[in-house]
Amino acid sequence: MLQSLHIHNFALIEDLHISFADGVTILTGETGAGKSILLDAIGMLCGKRASASFVRQGTDAFLVEGAFFFLDKTGALGKVLEANHIEWEDGQLIISRKFHKSGRGSILVNGTLAPTSVVRAISAFLLDIHGQFDNQLIFDPAYHVTILDSLTPELKKVRREYDNMYSNWRDLCREAQKLQKDEGEKARLLSILDFQIKEIEGAQLKEKEDEELEEAINKASHSEHIKETLRTALYAFEGGERQKGMTEQLDEVHRSLEKASAYEPSFAGLAARVETLSYELEDIHDSVVRYADSFTFDENALDRMQSRLASIEKLKRKYGFTISDIMEFLKKAKADFSRLDQSESTLAELEKQIQQESRALRQKAGQLMELRTAADTIFRKKMEDTLFRLGLINSRIAFHLEPMQDITEEGAAAIELYFSANKGEAMQPLAKIASGGEVSRIALALKANGPDSVEGRTMIFDEIDVGISGQTGLQVAAEIHKLSRRGQVLCITHLPQTAASADHHYFIYKKEKDGRTVTQVRKLSEEDHIREIARMFAGDDTSPASITAARQLICQVRGNISDCKK
Repeated sequence: MLQSLHIHNFALIEDLHISFADGVTILTGETGAGKSILLDAIGMLCGKRASASFVRQGTDAFLVEGAFFFLDKTGALGKVLEANHIEWEDGQLIISRKFHKSGRGSILVNGTLAPTSVVRAISAFLLDIHGQFDNQLIFDPAYHVTILDSLTPELKKVRREYDNMYSNWRDLCREAQKLQKDEGEKARLLSILDFQIKEIEGAQLKEKEDEELEEAINKASHSEHIKETLRTALYAFEGGERQKGMTEQLDEVHRSLEKASAYEPSFAGLAARVETLSYELEDIHDSVVRYADSFTFDENALDRMQSRLASIEKLKRKYGFTISDIMEFLKKAKADFSRLDQSESTLAELEKQIQQESRALRQKAGQLMELRTAADTIFRKKMEDTLFRLGLINSRIAFHLEPMQDITEEGAAAIELYFSANKGEAMQPLAKIASGGEVSRIALALKANGPDSVEGRTMIFDEIDVGISGQTGLQVAAEIHKLSRRGQVLCITHLPQTAASADHHYFIYKKEKDGRTVTQVRKLSEEDHIREIARMFAGDDTSPASITAARQLICQVRGNISDCKK
């Protein structure tokens, strides 16, 4: 249910707040007053495409906010909200959309940023907008299938089962098509895969071998520097003809301190520390000597390592960024080679599975046809009763069903609504024979007798009663009022009969403010409601007779016949 709407700087609307309630809310006004603007603004909350042309001239951005209350009986809306990390409490949702002239925009759902795709998914549970341009939808056979397969719980269940089976069958067929490539293509792919496999396997790669090679090459490339460093270190340790080494000098320090300790005992501790240091220095010296003795430089070995690393880098450029990637490529190449090499046996197995799935699909399609036929019988009776009340007295409508021959996504060769408006005429596709006035009434009847998925949603009708009048208009008003039992109804209309069904009536008008035109909305009192219906009857020159006629029409629509006689 749409509880409130706030529109700011949208087209001719400067700033507008509207609160809505249960039942039927009627919106009327003169042509050009801005009724369609209001519907465009609500469309922004449904994720419809925004345009800079919607931004009021002289401003930078528009803002549209809608507060909704919902009863999530199935939990489906809750799952969408949870999947997109949108928090909600007590069935309350606030959708806020801001759009700048520059093209930048944002949508918040309960304060959480959401893309338009998510907003479209959410609004599908909240709003059901239907207008004269949406009537084109009822000509679409795909829409007819959706209506039919949503009529009963059992039909919904079997259709879901068929969809899952069809998806599996389609995947098997696609896999078989891949294997049915011509022999030349197959031989070419096998040749490429064979070369790739042999090239990688011939390299005999080891995990992290490239890292180890880089380290070894770096070490070998700096061998001269390392050797010179070792010579310098050993000279410092051992000394030469003109200079004593650190080892000999430290021994002299130790002996001197020991001699001094004979006269001053405190030197004994220092001598002991020097002795310990000399042992550590001797150990370091031995390590350097061992490293220097084992260190060798082989230029040929360096060439071999560099050549090996270059080969690995070449494989990386072709098959992956790391050795692990290359090995993963090898694994996949072997699997593809095996699949192609054994394609005949694999294809035979796939074709066997496809035959099994095809038989199961045909059986399920037969079950679908039985359920669809049964649902159509009930649907046809309800629709024709409704259309009779709406003035299409001799009309007939039904789903034209053709059993599936070749497997199809819908489980039938054809599903389409057929219609006839006159007695004795054969039914034909709805799109071919329905007139404008008939289409509006058929669309309303579909809403009244279609699946219950619209329950709880706000239904918005934009001049769905176009092209009708008189007694038929009264019946349209009655059907719209009946729909309000399933959910809140908002209706934009020019027809007084429809306006007479209002539980709440808003008047949309234009006025001049600060030298500019703005669209405003005013909620009508009961007396204003009567006067507006009289205006719709007679134009601006309302008379006592038109006021009386308006009162009688309201009584007639509401069923208060006794009040009308007073």
